Amino acid sequence: MSPIKLRFSGEYSNTLDLKNRVNIPSKFRKALEPVNDRTFVITRGFDPCLTLYPISEWNIVEQQLASLSSIRNRNREFVRSIVRYASYVQYDKQGRIVIPDNLKDYANIDREVLIIGMISKIELWSPDKITKYDNDQIKIDDFDDLADDRSF
Repeated sequence: MSPIKLRFSGEYSNTLDLKNRVNIPSKFRKALEPVNDRTFVITRGFDPCLTLYPISEWNIVEQQLASLSSIRNRNREFVRSIVRYASYVQYDKQGRIVIPDNLKDYANIDREVLIIGMISKIELWSPDKITKYDNDQIKIDDFDDLADDRSF
């Protein structure tokens, strides 16, 4: 496994403008390597959110997906669920990307957006959705076994 070069961390609140554009925090833009050419791939997340992958990370995801057997139905469905919704977006001079309507609807993003760094990728959440998700899914005790794992 190669070392992770990108470091996205923290949480930022932002709003969509009338053209479905959201500003990516400058801290995150500065973390992008030049090879990414101001470009992300945006797609559905595994949770009810959107995921932004720098091109360099998206290439890794594509390699991992391509290694799955296309003969198995479950593999095809999994690959389709990710790449079907993938769009290349490039941020403008103000650091804004456009969120496609179908993805905005999927994540129930209306106006307010939480932008969360996830080390090598970024998640975009509706504040209501992540609050509900946190309340329904996450209990601090759920992480005890991970925190105790010496390989962490």
